[in-house]
Amino acid sequence: MLFLEEKPLEFEFKRWERIDSVIYDMTPPPSSQHQAIVGNLYGEFYTYLKGKECKAFPAPFGVWLDDENDNYVEPDITVICDQAKIHPKGCVGVPDLVIEVLSPSTALKDKRVKLRRYRLSGVREYWIVDPLNKIVEVYKFSENVFTEPEVYGKDEMVNDGLFDDLAIDLRNIFD
Repeated sequence: MLFLEEKPLEFEFKRWERIDSVIYDMTPPPSSQHQAIVGNLYGEFYTYLKGKECKAFPAPFGVWLDDENDNYVEPDITVICDQAKIHPKGCVGVPDLVIEVLSPSTALKDKRVKLRRYRLSGVREYWIVDPLNKIVEVYKFSENVFTEPEVYGKDEMVNDGLFDDLAIDLRNIFD
């Protein structure tokens, strides 16, 4: 049995994702700006969803997209409307909405690999939040069809496609 104090320090904090049989390292940890944006967005979803069927979860929160390929991801924010998918270890199945906040070390993976995997897995909506340019790209997937994202600037309101009465003021997200 290996005790915590016997483990190398890097082993303790290593986080990873597996997408299409490829392991992706999730280190280094995100910046304070990244975490502030995640916190601001999560707060908006938490408040809106309180008392409703859907639930929002901030990272770290494991999502197993399928049993076949064992695709495992840790989105920055995950929204799940089917309570049967929520398990003690995380989400087992495809969530309804996924949000990724770009970091320099993960931007290419988020915009290429995860965009493709989320679309093919059946995620209904995928947001890519760009802290550097202060924009949000909202991808709405319908039957695996790729369409151009709706792009919102830092002074605009994002009207979510899943929830008709949810509007998020990006001035409160990028502050």
